[in-house]
Amino acid sequence: MGRLFWKLFAALFLALISTDIIVGNIAEWELNRKLVGYHEALHAASDQVKAQAPTQPSNELIAKTLSHEHLPLVFNLPVWVFVFGILANLVFASLLAWAIAHPIKLLLIHLKSAAEGDLLVRVSPKIKASYDEFSGLGQAFDLMALRLNNMIKSQSNMMHHVSHELRSPLARIQMAVGLAMQNPQKIQSSLQRVELEAVRMERMISELLEIFRFESDIHKLQKVEVDLQALLTGIVGDVLFEKHDAKIRLLMPDEPVILDGQLELLQRAIDNVIRNALKYGPVDGEVTIELQHSQRTGEIILEVQDQGQGVEPQELEQIFKPFVRGRRASQVEGHGIGLAMTKHIVEAHGGFVNATNLSPDGFMIRIHLPIQQETT
Repeated sequence: MGRLFWKLFAALFLALISTDIIVGNIAEWELNRKLVGYHEALHAASDQVKAQAPTQPSNELIAKTLSHEHLPLVFNLPVWVFVFGILANLVFASLLAWAIAHPIKLLLIHLKSAAEGDLLVRVSPKIKASYDEFSGLGQAFDLMALRLNNMIKSQSNMMHHVSHELRSPLARIQMAVGLAMQNPQKIQSSLQRVELEAVRMERMISELLEIFRFESDIHKLQKVEVDLQALLTGIVGDVLFEKHDAKIRLLMPDEPVILDGQLELLQRAIDNVIRNALKYGPVDGEVTIELQHSQRTGEIILEVQDQGQGVEPQELEQIFKPFVRGRRASQVEGHGIGLAMTKHIVEAHGGFVNATNLSPDGFMIRIHLPIQQETT
């Protein structure tokens, strides 16, 4: 047993002993008060008997005269009662001290383990049976350790991917600078290449930081009412402005579709999917975007279909991980971050996203979002 246990034990034992002494004094005071009343009643009864039978007073007559309510309770505590009281106080003080000190000792042990780098320790199963604040404290500790472990793991993976993905643009920048130094006439085109690579790196780092916030569970949504029809119309308009020959078919219900969400994040998630469909589909292919409002399931479904080759069946789930690209997409420029970002954003809004290969050709991304607020 640790020091905390003995401190709590001593405090509780002294508290119980003090309580016993106070209660005993109160009982003794009450007993004395009743004895005074008894003697007064006894004298009164004796005087009454003498008046009724002055020649033959008897104890029996006095006893009959006294009513039972005048008789005090006998309060005569033997030694074994005190011994039993002390033993009972010892037992209760020990149990109370153990109930408080034991969970704290377990938390301290696991905190030391976490401080040494073992963030997979779990303390809540060991103190869950207490069903009190200590149980909640253990669950909070486990949640903290889990989030710290996920954060560190995410940082490690992020550093690995970033160092790998930054090599290519940095190499192209070095080549452009070297070319400009060797041939000053090409300095303008070299500077344009440097600027292009810098923009790509800035965009990639920004998206990676966003993914890191989601994976670390530190991203807090700032929800507003989002009109998905207006959002889709705006995204498609931007895409067509940049790519005039793109073929996009937009299908939307007649009634407004509104949900609670963070506008810029939803815009980024949907924009990624639509631009991916245009990027990986055939040059003259058509992209179909269909927005559905399911009253039966209470969710909004957004489907984006292209006419490309799709991905390998075993890659359907992997493509939603950062820096993972399908084998067929290896010849297309990209970093494999867009779908990962979409997945995190959709899940942060309580939904989910999946991918499906269509027959005979085509690929579809389907986004499910729960309806937070419907229009009236």
